Amino acid sequence: MTRTGWAVVALMLCLAVRGAHAQTPPLDGMLELPLVVRTGGWARYVGTSSEGPTRFVIKVGAPGRHGARSGRWFHLQLEVPSLGLIAFDFLVEGERFGAQGVILLRVTVPGQPPREHPNAFAKAASSQRQPRFLQKSTETIAGKTVEIMEYSFSGGLTAEWSSAVPGLGLVRMGGENPFHLVDFGVGGDPWKERTTPAMFPAPPPKK
Repeated sequence: MTRTGWAVVALMLCLAVRGAHAQTPPLDGMLELPLVVRTGGWARYVGTSSEGPTRFVIKVGAPGRHGARSGRWFHLQLEVPSLGLIAFDFLVEGERFGAQGVILLRVTVPGQPPREHPNAFAKAASSQRQPRFLQKSTETIAGKTVEIMEYSFSGGLTAEWSSAVPGLGLVRMGGENPFHLVDFGVGGDPWKERTTPAMFPAPPPKK
């Protein structure tokens, strides 16, 4: 699979939907895991590709409104070398990322005007993926220890979720196109790699 092809698949797996591209049929429902609403929060992920690693970022946005419905924006930015950053902006109503809760999807490709899709996943609303809890564990990611809940879904899909991770709360996704969390936080540039502090501080300059 090419990097661009993987990027599209990874995006859809991450959100447990296939509807942003008309040529891609929908999955059998959505993960329906709780959202982690932390204004200004973000999470950066890396997935596997035949052409190397692929990065994407999920950010928590501001409250928004479309028609008579209100929700909160969640932004997903996908790094595609041949195109740049592709943005998928979801206006979500409620406490979970479910088909019925996605009020509006806005897709922005570099060099093109944004395209809006109201009720983009309405056809998937009747089918939900019910998670089966597997186990609870802890893990240290980017220097922070988080509590993780692991779930399994039909079709061999597994997901690890944590209330400490802003956005979708995802820590790791298994399956055919896996990805994992590499960093998360609140504020700042989510794409900027943070260096690990030196084990021993540098000596003070001589006077």
